[in-house]
Formats: sequence, C-alpha cells, structure tokens
Amino acid sequence: MYTRSIPWFLTCIQCLLMAIPGSSAQEIPVRFVDVTAEAGISFRHAGGLRERVMPAIVGSGAAFADYDNDGDLDLYIANSARPYPQANAPPPQNVLYQNNGDGTFTDVTAIAGVGDTGWGMGCAFADYDNDGDADLYVTNYKGNVFYRNNGDGTFTDFTVGAGSVDHQSFGAGVAWADYNNDGYVDLYIANYLDYTKVPQGKEVFFPYDFFGGTNVLFLNKKDGRFIDVTGVARVSGGFHLSLGTSFADYDNDGDLDLYVANDADQNILYRNEGDGTFLNTNIPDARSRTGDVRGGMGVTWGDYDNDADLDLFVTNWLDENNILYRNNLDGTFADATARSGCFESGLGKTGWGTEFFDYDNDGDLDLYIACGHIDPATQEPPAQDDILLQNNGDGTFSDVSEILGLDSPRTGRGVAIADYDDDGDLDIFVVNTGERPWLLRNEGGNQNHWLKIRTVGTNSNHDGIGVRVEATTGALVQIREVTCGGSYLSQSSLELEFGFGKATMVDSIVIRWPSGTIQTLKDIEVDQTIIAAEPEE
Repeated sequence: MYTRSIPWFLTCIQCLLMAIPGSSAQEIPVRFVDVTAEAGISFRHAGGLRERVMPAIVGSGAAFADYDNDGDLDLYIANSARPYPQANAPPPQNVLYQNNGDGTFTDVTAIAGVGDTGWGMGCAFADYDNDGDADLYVTNYKGNVFYRNNGDGTFTDFTVGAGSVDHQSFGAGVAWADYNNDGYVDLYIANYLDYTKVPQGKEVFFPYDFFGGTNVLFLNKKDGRFIDVTGVARVSGGFHLSLGTSFADYDNDGDLDLYVANDADQNILYRNEGDGTFLNTNIPDARSRTGDVRGGMGVTWGDYDNDADLDLFVTNWLDENNILYRNNLDGTFADATARSGCFESGLGKTGWGTEFFDYDNDGDLDLYIACGHIDPATQEPPAQDDILLQNNGDGTFSDVSEILGLDSPRTGRGVAIADYDDDGDLDIFVVNTGERPWLLRNEGGNQNHWLKIRTVGTNSNHDGIGVRVEATTGALVQIREVTCGGSYLSQSSLELEFGFGKATMVDSIVIRWPSGTIQTLKDIEVDQTIIAAEPEE
C-alpha cells in the first residue's frame, strides 16, 4: 500500500482561500487544461474525413496501462494508414508513450516494438498469461495484431503464436474479460463492415450501403493460445456493423455479460448464462429493452444513480440522440435519456467515445462524450464540441462543458480516462481523427477526497478484470467494476477511483473477485492508492 498526497501547491491555494472571509475551498473551480504538447505528446492521427475511406474516417482509439510495471500509467494510441502512401515518407504508425512520472511522456514505440502500420482502430492491454505484465491487442482494418509483453520493456508480435488471432476483417472494438471465470482473460472483437463489398462505381460513406462483419470470441486456453468459440458461445451476432463493445455484470450474478453497439442495426446485450454460452436479450422471452436500432458507437457502464447496479450509456449518430439506460435490476432497462437531462446536450452532434467517471470526486459518476462529424460530403464543419455532463446527484445531469474549458471543437473518436499524473483526480485523453489528440489534465478535482484501488488476482485473473468493488461511507454506497475495453475503441485505466467529497474515512470496502472470493476492508483512509491482492485460498 502507498499514499499519494494532494500536491503542495493546491493545499496552499486552499489555505489562502479559507483565510478570505466568505470564501471556501469548494469555490475553486475544476478545469480541464490541454497539456498535450507540454506532456510531450506529438502524435497526429493520419486519418480524417479528407481521406474519404471508412477506416480513416471512423478510427481510432487509445489505451492507458502500466506496461512496464513502474507504478505510473503509460499511453498507447492507434493510428490510421493512408490510402495512397507518400513517396519518401514513412508510413503512419501506432505510438507507445512511456510515462516519465513527472507529467510528461517519452515515445518508446521503436524500443518496445509496437509500432504497427496497419489501419489502426481499437486497442486494449491485459495480462492474458498471468505473468504480471500487460499484453496488447490491436484491431485493424484487415489483420489485427497481438503483442506479448516480454517483461523488459519490449513486446513480441505473437499474433500467430497465440493461435492466429489476427482475424482478417475490419476490427473495431476490443474487450478483455474472463467470461467463464477460469482465471484467464478471454478476448472479444467487434468487427465493423465488410469493406471488400463496396457497390461498384459509388463513393460510399454511410454504413447502410455495406454488409456487416462477424464478431469473434477467443477463449483463452491457458497455454498461451486462444481458440475461436464464437459459435459455441452464441455471440457472433450475425452480420452486424459492430463498433463499440464492453463486458459488465449488469445482473449482479457474478459473471460478465456483453454489450455490442451496432451501427445502423440493432444493438445486442448478451446475458452470460454461466455455462459458457450467452443469450441474446433482444428475443421476446428475455427482452432487456436495450436493442435500439440506431448508429451505435461508444459504450460505457456505470452506476450513475448509486443504487448498486450498473447502468448503460450508448453514443449514436447525429440526430439519433445518445441513450442512457437505467438498470431496473429485473433483467430490463428503462430509457432515462430525457428525464436525466442527457438528451439536449447531444442534439446535432455525433457521439463517439464515452466514459462514466467522477471528475470532481463528489461521489457520483459524471459522463464524458467525444463528438465529431463523419460525412465528408456535408457542408457542415466536421469539428464539434465534446460534452461533459455533471451528475447532480438526483438522477439528472447538467452540461458543464463550456464551464470546464471544453469548448474547443474537435473531431473526437476514442476516449480513455486515467489519473496519468497520479494526483488523485481523473484526466481525459481523446483521439481526434485527422488531428492532434487532446490530453486534458484535471485541475482541481482532487479538492474532494478520493481513493484508488489496484486489483491483483491470484485465483482470479492477474489484473482482476471483472472485480466488483463496493465502497461505503456513511449513507453513500458506490460500486465500480474493473472493465478492460469499452468507450469507443479504447481502454481506460484498470484502477478504480472513488470520490468521497469531504469524508476523510471509508467505512468499508467489499471486493467481489471473479473466483467468488469476498474480501472486506474496514476504516480505510482517503487520498491514497491501495493495492488489493486477492486472498489465497
């Protein structure tokens, strides 16, 4: 266990404000500051609407993970390719930035050996072989790539060695999860459209004109290899145009369920049956009411109303409005978009990456949405303002984007959330197609108290993916779940962060491991990161 205190300069500011009559520390506004260049991130996405090809238009994502086990979070960014390579110019490649521990990053792509030059889409890290380091899967248009971590700062391309997990298609969302609770994480890949079947003589930008791909579930065989169990597990989904995907235990039964957002087709929530198979809850006898037919893009799970179950948010195409599904905990969801205040903020915008997170550490989950247009034939500008919805604590949200400094239009796609500078509040990284990305440092969110938890499995998978944590302080009960892959083509940090407002002690923390082990911690001090190791049986 170790502690990271609030930076000294914020403490000084708080003291000064408290000395001013009628003032308090709570009046210091939270702001998000663009520190991309300052942090040493020089990446520029090679795609964009100008390229007029679908992989360049809809990509890409990013992932936070501590790949070198030095205690801070590094950053991987997927990149697009070019339809027509430029003479005497190196091809665009994915980039790995190593966190220097001082708020800056260093490009270590060449050293690490992870600079794939394909049509990069999604990416996510997970310790698939339980050896204590993070491995990396990257989805592409055409062949996907799997990198095994060597434990020395480098990776090996193990795509073939792991059982030919390249899956030649149009890979999009990627998610890791131990769906059968055997102690090893499995791999689900959402595939977008069949780009080989373009109508002859027609320039196409809308998914309605394409055939969909087939998604795939790879079972971890525990020997370093995977096997395709898509058909057996009943999660192929047919030929949908899938983009976002994420696992979560929505019915609180101890196993991970799967949601897939489909573009111009019915979204699917697959309920884990606990026997190695899933049930499509769009069928009449099991209808979950989450199978809307819209332009599904990004997916995030979170208990926004603090009622101890996971709710679901899905971003959609322009004028189809994003959707907030409130969990009824009876197998169904209710559309809470309008009454929650989420409806108006998304009008006229196309939503992509999205995450629930507590940006101000007040004990409830706020919501970020990256926005950007997609149709190169339109006269509308492609850049749009991103959205940050502040949770009001009563089941409603307020749009505070402009107040927090997010009124700079971009062409947002993937979103990843992490406390990259380890100061106790959550920062935002956004991939902008055809542009430079956005690293938004949270300034002021750590005025309220917080706690971060890193999970380490023993009988469960090493990362603790699928762990459910319940934190109680007085009457406030919050839950978080370790999720690997989601948002849009991206992965946020596997650390779980809780905000507690002005409370200085957490009464209890209950950790439910995928193995079934229940672990309870009592009277935990705030403003620190704890390492939660699964008890040996």
